[in-house]
Amino acid sequence: MPLYKYKGQTGQGKTVSGALNAESEEALYALLRRDDVFLTECRVAENEKAAVRRLKPMELSEFCRQLASMIGSGITLSRAMNIMLMGNLKPRLATVYRQVQRLVQQGQPLSDALSAQGVFPDMMINMFRAGEASGQMEQVASKLATHYQKEHRMNNRLKSATLYPKILGVVCVAAVLIIFLVVMPDLERFFEGMALPPFTRFLMGFSALLQQRWYWMLIFVLAVVALVQVLLGVPAVRLAWDRLKVHTPFVGKQLRIIYTARFARTQSSLYSSGLSMIRSLEIASATLGNQYVAAQFADVIKQVRAGDMLSKAIQQVDGFDPKLAPTIYVGEETGQLDQMLENIAENYEYESDAALTRLTGMIEPAMIVVMAVVICLIMLGVLGPIWSMYGNTAAFG
Repeated sequence: MPLYKYKGQTGQGKTVSGALNAESEEALYALLRRDDVFLTECRVAENEKAAVRRLKPMELSEFCRQLASMIGSGITLSRAMNIMLMGNLKPRLATVYRQVQRLVQQGQPLSDALSAQGVFPDMMINMFRAGEASGQMEQVASKLATHYQKEHRMNNRLKSATLYPKILGVVCVAAVLIIFLVVMPDLERFFEGMALPPFTRFLMGFSALLQQRWYWMLIFVLAVVALVQVLLGVPAVRLAWDRLKVHTPFVGKQLRIIYTARFARTQSSLYSSGLSMIRSLEIASATLGNQYVAAQFADVIKQVRAGDMLSKAIQQVDGFDPKLAPTIYVGEETGQLDQMLENIAENYEYESDAALTRLTGMIEPAMIVVMAVVICLIMLGVLGPIWSMYGNTAAFG
């Protein structure tokens, strides 16, 4: 019986983690539910040392697209995996495919074979499990291919949007280092014997520290980065940080749209594939990327399980766009919730692109202003004594 390491959320929204022995992922889910814990993430601990990192969205999309094409052509799963292994695969992908093929040949369902690898997301595994139960494997595989392709595009847009701010940050740091390591030492000899203002003395002292004790500065920076990472790993701190993000003026509004688009796309794919509303919500909440928003889904799931409409339950979630709940309500009233969720996903994907553009447009000038202020302060500290000396010389002249 494998040992699973898991993360989950209690009915009160508290994040918990631990390890349990279970026959399968479904058995682990059932064990945790008895303790009122909703499973959000798990992996087999016994295989941690040999585990491969989770597959990228584009790799998942290619896998599902090929599978959908071959299943639609009447090819068996085992034969489909054989054909996929004939392609020009990366070594790690070939290893994963080969292990999946071996388990499928032994008679295991595809969902169990994928779950045993530890590199496929829970969403894919559960959707394939629903497809196996309903006999709609081709449709499910096609939906997953489209879903992960869109996720790949979103990730690429996010990387592109943050590329310029990253370059600006590097340029700013490089400019400051050049001033302190190249310009300051020459000016220090020029200022020798002069009465310098406190700020200029501070800059000179910092320059000397960088030159003589640069390794201490490096250690300090690395320690700060490590401390931030550790703090963000603390559930309470992470929860507070994620809450701050959705309540920050302007930025919070754009992030709400992005989170809403992510939820709508995932929920649409899950629910239209035949998963129950409860299970769909549990999986979709774990893909949001915001612990504060995800923690509120414990109450949403309780209300839906008690018989409330999804639109009423989702309306109370702090972190989504206000238009989400009324749109879901229309789908519930017309009996076309799955189609409405798909429409919502498409609309919010467009809005999330616009939100990313607006965020980038705000970050870029903000970083330019910060860089200009930092360099101006340094230059004023350096040039201040020169101006004072020039003014005194002119007065005596």
